[in-house]
Amino acid sequence: MRKETNKEPGAVKKTDFTQPVPVYCNPGAGSSEKVIGEMRNDSRIQLEEVSPVKMTEIIQDAVKKGTKRVLISGGDGTIALAASILAGKTTELAIVPSGTLNHFAQRTGIPVNVDEAINVALNCKAYPVDVGYVNNSLFLNTSSVGAYSVFVRSRNYLENRMHYLPASIIAGIRRLLKFRLVRVRLPNKQLRTPLVFIGVGERELSLPLLGQAKKHGHSGLHFIAVDCHSKTEVFSLVIKAIFWGVDPMTKETSVENKLVNDIELNFRRRKRKVTVALDGELSRLRAPLRYRYAPGEILVALPDNNIT
Repeated sequence: MRKETNKEPGAVKKTDFTQPVPVYCNPGAGSSEKVIGEMRNDSRIQLEEVSPVKMTEIIQDAVKKGTKRVLISGGDGTIALAASILAGKTTELAIVPSGTLNHFAQRTGIPVNVDEAINVALNCKAYPVDVGYVNNSLFLNTSSVGAYSVFVRSRNYLENRMHYLPASIIAGIRRLLKFRLVRVRLPNKQLRTPLVFIGVGERELSLPLLGQAKKHGHSGLHFIAVDCHSKTEVFSLVIKAIFWGVDPMTKETSVENKLVNDIELNFRRRKRKVTVALDGELSRLRAPLRYRYAPGEILVALPDNNIT
């Protein structure tokens, strides 16, 4: 979600294609093989395949040198890595998406078509884009605690043995058959829930778009959690949603759903650290979890026709 802030967006003049611009690509991203193949013969850019560690060093060096813009190619995890370094800085971020799902590109309107993405990266202005933080960790799209973080752990394990889709299906079935309710304390309420979901910007609350960024939605962090009293209740909600298309966010369901600038999650059991999903990547963070909204935190090259 884009928002006007005191940070001035930087205009970029048409690139001189006689001097190829470096694009730093994470070869481990979900669709990197295909994207790298399409970028390899593009005379406008100089493709450099680097590890996340090396990419970190390159971006940090670019900030120190006052580089106007860095171009990277990767999935949401790679973009979040770059954003965490560029947050609050004047160096701009340009992206050629090469992840599996590319949620950040969808949220901001960055094209997934390689040629179009490179054109945006080289020639379009940069605008301030909102992000979220949990404790000191930045996330671009979503963060969650509970069943999803366990699902990601199972999927990552299975991906070493099979492709992404079957790994996701099997991990999802496992979590459906075996999960725990998370006990969460909010400032004025206690919840028992299978999942706490927090998205940057307002989210859709109805199937089939449940959880996706709402077009022209309000700013803030969108906190969503279903308050359940038992595993049987959760299982019933899931079965109804899968087989009968019953929206799990119906009026009959007890739902915590609100836009906030900040929120703190405490846990009934005294946990020192909690597994948290950040844009699909897992982190172990110390409790309590303190979420905050950071408007206009990074400057990102975006299509001119996507300005809101």
